[in-house]
Amino acid sequence: MSSSLSKALKASARHSLSFRLLSYILACSTLLAVLITTLQLFWDYRQDRGMVESSLNQIEASFLQPIASSLWNLDEEQIQVQLEGIMNLPAMQFVEVKEAMGDSQVRLQSLGKELPSYDISREFDLVYQGEKVGKLFVASSLEMIYHRLLEKSVIIMISQTFKTLIVSFCILLIFYYKVIRHLNRIASYTETFSLGHLETPLELENRPRSPKKLDELDLLVNSINRMRISLADEFASRQLMTEKLQQERDFSTTLINSSNLVICCLDTQLRIVTVNPAAVLLTGYVQQEMLGLPWPERFVSVDERELLTKELEQVGVLENREVTTLDQQGEELILQWSFVPFYEGPDLKYRIAFGYDITPLKRVEREIIRLNEELEAKVDKRTRSLKESNEQLAKAYDNLKVAQQTLVESEKMASLGSLVAGVAHEINTPVGISVTAASFLQERIKDFQSKIDDKQLSRSYLTELIHTLDESTMLLQNNLRRASELISSFKQVAVDQSSQAHYQFNVADNLHQVVMSLGHKLKKSQAEVDIHCDPKLTVNSYPGSFAQIYSNLILNSIHHGFEDWDKPKKIEIHIEQLDHELLIDYRDNGRGIDPKILPRIFDPFVTSKRGQGGSGLGTHIVYNLVVQLMKGRISCDSEVGEGARFQIRLPLDKNDQEIAA
Repeated sequence: MSSSLSKALKASARHSLSFRLLSYILACSTLLAVLITTLQLFWDYRQDRGMVESSLNQIEASFLQPIASSLWNLDEEQIQVQLEGIMNLPAMQFVEVKEAMGDSQVRLQSLGKELPSYDISREFDLVYQGEKVGKLFVASSLEMIYHRLLEKSVIIMISQTFKTLIVSFCILLIFYYKVIRHLNRIASYTETFSLGHLETPLELENRPRSPKKLDELDLLVNSINRMRISLADEFASRQLMTEKLQQERDFSTTLINSSNLVICCLDTQLRIVTVNPAAVLLTGYVQQEMLGLPWPERFVSVDERELLTKELEQVGVLENREVTTLDQQGEELILQWSFVPFYEGPDLKYRIAFGYDITPLKRVEREIIRLNEELEAKVDKRTRSLKESNEQLAKAYDNLKVAQQTLVESEKMASLGSLVAGVAHEINTPVGISVTAASFLQERIKDFQSKIDDKQLSRSYLTELIHTLDESTMLLQNNLRRASELISSFKQVAVDQSSQAHYQFNVADNLHQVVMSLGHKLKKSQAEVDIHCDPKLTVNSYPGSFAQIYSNLILNSIHHGFEDWDKPKKIEIHIEQLDHELLIDYRDNGRGIDPKILPRIFDPFVTSKRGQGGSGLGTHIVYNLVVQLMKGRISCDSEVGEGARFQIRLPLDKNDQEIAA
């Protein structure tokens, strides 16, 4: 095997055809490997690019509506957060939000690296409630994809190279025995070929004689005598190539003539040799007016002409240079020029100038600059206005807090005044009866004195008098005791409501005192209060606050729940201890609460009697006492026509629990 390989290598070294075959094998294998690698990399590129584009579609599905809403509300902080969320998507390079300002778009915020161009970019309209409020521009970079594909291509190429070398040497060995040695024979024959030896046939060793088994070498041997035919075929092939070359030239000419770019061919002296029709359409000059003229004279303004000519003479090329000129009508044109040198051998023969018309872009740029200046002025003005508004709102808020505190105190005093009026009415009845009884006793004493003076006393008269005095005294005593109890209850409730004393008290007694103090209003409204509470239940808390809560809830039921209510009027109050909490369940069977007011029932100034004497602070005071003072919870449930229910949960400290137990 090693000797065969050595012969093959020596043959390759001696004969260029063998070397070329080896080179062709290597080249074809390499080309095939490159092609397969390219297809594989292209497939991977399509997949990775598809993932990036799916990220852009995800932006359209997930971010457009929130960003449009934030832009409508001028919430720049939220827009910043949303842009950062977009930048966290794979391969994101730049994102920008523009705000619609009339017919133009003004940049509001952007993240990432801004470049003249991007690999993948999309622009979305931001629409809020059917109105276009701006645009979202996102751009992705394929740099990471290119880097990964480059690494993968290097690995594939290295492995393919080793495989190609091994396969090529094996193929070379096969070619040596099957082809090369026969080609050497043919080469030796052709080297000695002469007109004097035409009769000598070219024969190869160990070749099949049957015509059906002839291969390419046999055909080559048979074709040597038909060389003129081969030359004729070669000439025909050359003529075909010439025609194809002419077609390619025609195609290139069509592209140049149909291009929107201004394409000029300049000689070494910068004179215009050829120019495409785009230059004629743009400038208004015909080709005959431009051919032979120096390029700066036709396409450069007078101010820039000298400087640009010197630069071209020194450097020879320009890239993306903005040049101002005038067309035939005197209108300003701004073209971006790039020069490409064309060499014939080592010498410069032509300069190809490409001009891109950026006049509309420059106009837009100037308009954007003007709009930015106007926008900055508007932002400054709006900032000053917002600052003044914030100061006014802060002052109004402070005034509102003072007014609210004043109204709360007034409501408390009004509640106490109502309590005084009710108790005064209740006391009036027993006091009046007592006065009547006292007057009757005085009359009976005068009559008794008269009987004594007239000496008309009798046993029957004294018996009747004693009985009458006993009944009057008992009536007087009972009514005075009733008045005393009312006054004592009123004093306790009034003192508790006007202070925030914290001490141990009986819950049931506290509630009964409040109900007793409101007895006049309950009788007047024909309402009945049903109390369910353990008589021995005591807590260490604020009795005045408890009284205030009961009073406000009962008065709310009387004034709101039972007004113009022709059905039975009943209030139920259940109080019990549940674990570490005191549960107060208050409910009435009145009109209920309006569903529009129910969600805001504990807010200040919320009332169904606006303009009819209702302050809207009753339930707000209850809420503050329960939540702020006693650190509890309160909730309200109601349906129209089914009454209202308030549930209050108050935490009990350890002392309360021991006493309650």
